[in-house]
Amino acid sequence: QAAYLLLKLLVKTSDVRLIPRCSPVPRKRGASIYEETAEYMRIHFALAAGKRVSFADTTGGDLVDVREFVAFDSDEESDSAKWEQEQAKYRKPDREPTYSLHLEFQTPPPEALLHAVRNNKVEVEQIAPAEDDPLAFRGVIRVLNVSFHKAVYIRSTMDNWANYFDHPAEYVQGSHHEDTDQFSFKLCFAPPFTSHGSRLEFVVRYETAEGDFWANNSSLNYGVTLLLSYEDEPAVAIANTDEQQIRSILKPPKVYRYSCMPETMFLHIFYLEIMQTENHKY
Repeated sequence: QAAYLLLKLLVKTSDVRLIPRCSPVPRKRGASIYEETAEYMRIHFALAAGKRVSFADTTGGDLVDVREFVAFDSDEESDSAKWEQEQAKYRKPDREPTYSLHLEFQTPPPEALLHAVRNNKVEVEQIAPAEDDPLAFRGVIRVLNVSFHKAVYIRSTMDNWANYFDHPAEYVQGSHHEDTDQFSFKLCFAPPFTSHGSRLEFVVRYETAEGDFWANNSSLNYGVTLLLSYEDEPAVAIANTDEQQIRSILKPPKVYRYSCMPETMFLHIFYLEIMQTENHKY
């Protein structure tokens, strides 16, 4: 009661305003998820209502439009053709190489051939270049007629035995001589082994009912090397390659030789050398 009287007295004596604990002004509340979704859907339907899809056939038009193009000579094609013609004027003609074969072995002479065949049962008798192919060569094998059923194969390689092939040799009709027969074969260099220095190795396998016999050049194998050469250059080109003496615009220094130099001349030369040294200093 004393407090009430004190408060009443204060109100009468002075203008006092009481501030409540909470502000009576309501704050603005944020939009809820429901309200945001409703606003989004309203805008979406409003934009979708303004778009209309129609096809050409519904308005009397065609769905397909066909156009034909006629080929014509363009400037780029004519320019490329002219460029090729200009290049052809200065392009060096392709030179065709000349192939030759180098044998790395020697076939036995006729007097020693029969002796080698009787000892080894098979021997290479002859090797010659093929006339119809510059990359090929033909060979003849002489075998001892140890059985009626027999076959001869040439095992060759061009990559140092990483890969090899067995080529059957053909029997030469009418080649029977005493107790020997002949077989022929043909081997050829093939890409990518057609460059200068390519090497072909081969051995001979002779199959008979008595067993298999080999001819391998005394364990060294038979080797053939391919060599390439080109025709000589024109005489003008050869003349241009000759060494020519180059003349300089400076005169060569003169060399003086004296068998006996006088003392006065020696002093004069020594004096000139001193003067040149002094001039170089400045």
